[in-house]
Amino acid sequence: MPPVFTPLNNDHTINYTVIPDYAKYLANAGIKSVLVGGTTGEHMSLSVGDRKKVIDAWVKVAKTTGLHIQVQVGGAPMSDVLDLASYCQKVGADSLLTLPELYFKPDSVDSLVDYVELVANAAPNLPLLYYHIPSMSKVEINMPAFVKKATERIPSFKGIKFTSNDLSEGAQVLRALENGQEMFLGADTLIAPAALLGIKSSIGTTWNLFPRLAQDILDAVERNDIAKATSLQEKLSLAIEAHTVEGPWVPIMKAGMEIVSGIKVGPPSLPQKPISEEARKRIESRLRKLEIIN
Repeated sequence: MPPVFTPLNNDHTINYTVIPDYAKYLANAGIKSVLVGGTTGEHMSLSVGDRKKVIDAWVKVAKTTGLHIQVQVGGAPMSDVLDLASYCQKVGADSLLTLPELYFKPDSVDSLVDYVELVANAAPNLPLLYYHIPSMSKVEINMPAFVKKATERIPSFKGIKFTSNDLSEGAQVLRALENGQEMFLGADTLIAPAALLGIKSSIGTTWNLFPRLAQDILDAVERNDIAKATSLQEKLSLAIEAHTVEGPWVPIMKAGMEIVSGIKVGPPSLPQKPISEEARKRIESRLRKLEIIN
């Protein structure tokens, strides 16, 4: 599931006209679902009004592309998070993802479940997942214990997005999940080893750029072709490293998206800044050497 970029114009207004072609590009590549409003989508930097308009645009294109639309509603004051969750149910989004409270942070399993339960109650008809990304949220609560307690208390709780390199904890989370729940790995460089542990779903920025690579890696694991899975993972990891030396994650990936796909996603949202033209050229040169692009 690619977490989609929010296309911006150079004046930082949202470029809604790009979204229909963006959706077709992903659907034509075999993508079945997208995450709107994740870290990649920068919704934590947008107004609630703009977030709603972006949600509307993706729900609209889902009608012609068949994409499942999951929306991340966190990263805002509690009242706005609840408003966004309710809005998603009203306009026809398919599922929800939520960050934790980012200022008055939950400090225990129970306090985190309390927060997620409030979000779930605002949209009781939608499946809800929790977004675990401790590198950004700084909420470092035991996820297997959280999953068990959330499952007991929240009928619509359906799993987590696990953006962490700790595959030991990830394997514990997988064991804690019940039928009908899912774990989406958020670490693009660990798809192959995670799949060997049984973690076979992912939400990763690079599926926008290389939408077939994740499936090819998983297919190789399914065939027990470990050498092929390892080779493809190395190819993906090198492609990611071609970007990461040039700056922060979203600015470099927005540049990479334009280089690889030609889709104009524009600059990052403020206060982030775009990378330089020289940096873009270096990324493109590295991708050509890797034969990722022609």
